[in-house]
Amino acid sequence: MTLPLGSFLPLCVLLFVLACWLVCYFASPATSIPIRLLVTISFWLGFGGVALLPIDLSLTTRFEDEEYQDLPNETFTAWMYIYWSTFCLAWGILPLVRAVLLSGHFTALSRLRAGCRKALRGYIFLSMISLVAVVVLAIRLQSFHVMSVLMALGNTYGLLMVAVLLGYGLVDLPRSISRMAKPENELRRARIMAGAAGEGLFDAVW
Repeated sequence: MTLPLGSFLPLCVLLFVLACWLVCYFASPATSIPIRLLVTISFWLGFGGVALLPIDLSLTTRFEDEEYQDLPNETFTAWMYIYWSTFCLAWGILPLVRAVLLSGHFTALSRLRAGCRKALRGYIFLSMISLVAVVVLAIRLQSFHVMSVLMALGNTYGLLMVAVLLGYGLVDLPRSISRMAKPENELRRARIMAGAAGEGLFDAVW
């Protein structure tokens, strides 16, 4: 038997509640509602992809039986929505919003223009790297398969990001929690950092 799409609804609601709680807990009170909503949707879609993977794998192993080979995989539609939504967020909306927020201009239109220019420079840089990779691999492999190269570049980028973030999560985050468990050491560390921050502020002002 297949897994109806309606059975994903409780999981989606649970993940959305989790994303809302994380944003409400960690966001600054001065954060605007559109930014909160955008971050909530980004977290929600990211959690959805992680939660959907074991479901898809379990259905795939079930479809290996001859009894279920002719049945469709009900996770395909969910994967399409999650993949293209996260793709647009990661490569279009989020970099542009970040560039606009970090812009030093005073009006909204000038910040938007500066953000678009900065995002466009990043896209041009990535396009040049992709073009060089396609040409180099085409010469070495004596064949020209653009989609294969782009998929390899995407997987490489994803693995590099996972390696960087996983190293931070496995090393720096537990170390920070361990430091906070000892208030006297954390207070001494904060005093040292306060002195360095005071000197930096004095140099910046004067």
